Amino acid sequence: MANKAQFSILAYQRRPGFWRAAISRKDGAVLTMNGVALKSFVTSEDFPSEDEAYTDAEKAIRLI
Repeated sequence: MANKAQFSILAYQRRPGFWRAAISRKDGAVLTMNGVALKSFVTSEDFPSEDEAYTDAEKAIRLI
């Protein structure tokens, strides 16, 4: 389980009523998921609010 303090979360509105969150490492390190090197990733679903997108991003960080 990754430490949430090591990550930056940015919630953004894709279009009215559709929010997602982008997650990246604060130190700029590359994440490796399923053998693929990533600088950041985005939540997989759209959410009706910014808070819900942020909460899903926190859940994703716990899975790392």
